[in-house]
Amino acid sequence: MNIKNFDLNLLVVFDAVLGEGSISRAAARLDLSQPAVSNALARLRKATGDRLFVRLGNGVAPTPYAASIAEPIRAALAAIGASLAGRQEFDAATSQRDFAIHITDLGEAFFLPRLLARLNRSAPRVRLRNLALSTDEAREALRSGAADLTIGNLPDFEAGFYQQRLFRDRYVCILSRDHPTIGARLTARQFAAASHAIAMPGGTGHGIIERTLVDHGLESRIALRVQNFLVLPSIVAASDLIAIVPHSVGSQISPRDAVKLLPLPVDIPAFDIRQCWHERYHDDPGHRWLRQQFMELFSA
Repeated sequence: MNIKNFDLNLLVVFDAVLGEGSISRAAARLDLSQPAVSNALARLRKATGDRLFVRLGNGVAPTPYAASIAEPIRAALAAIGASLAGRQEFDAATSQRDFAIHITDLGEAFFLPRLLARLNRSAPRVRLRNLALSTDEAREALRSGAADLTIGNLPDFEAGFYQQRLFRDRYVCILSRDHPTIGARLTARQFAAASHAIAMPGGTGHGIIERTLVDHGLESRIALRVQNFLVLPSIVAASDLIAIVPHSVGSQISPRDAVKLLPLPVDIPAFDIRQCWHERYHDDPGHRWLRQQFMELFSA
């Protein structure tokens, strides 16, 4: 028998006739006509080379071959029915699911402490992995299923991905609390005269920081380029450099860092922090639960 050309619906008819012991009762159970059931049995007999059922009184009885295949077929149909009955709900309290997420270095410090505190209370066996990926790699990881979510300033995600804004962030300036020339206010002239340290996390929208400095003719004032934002507070605290960072980074600076935050004297547009995911996981209950945690904790 070539299973590729086999109509699996015939097995449903077989199981119904076997269970009811009657073609007419099987037809009623399946909401089919009696001729339709008889025709299905004829096709199944031809495919198997066995009579399958013989008349017995007012009903039918299985042949030895039909009896031998009855239980495997019933088990297979039950397994298929259970698989298609609907996805199981996600129970965060007992789940041991492993979620893979991609967030930037500033996202780790901003998101993970609050998220893990919540998970420790409500989902103690759920595990998280933060993947070190470029934005292009994160995009492919979402497509392949290697990553569940990517979160950050990601303006270039295209069709095929869902995006949900968590909050709107803005840029601020950080500098040493004891900066020799800049006090409680940063003027445009002081900003232009200062030496700058900038972060250049690839693949995000933060490239606007360098573009802004270049547009203001300050490219020569960029004294240091680093790969992530979280090193900047310690750098400016120990130098006369100033740096532009997202407010979400500045909000994490502690009094021990000897750094102060000041409004920018130049205009840089605010930006959205979004969580992005591939459409393949949009309706997954566990995935919906994870997205909801970020929304409840961080949505503006």
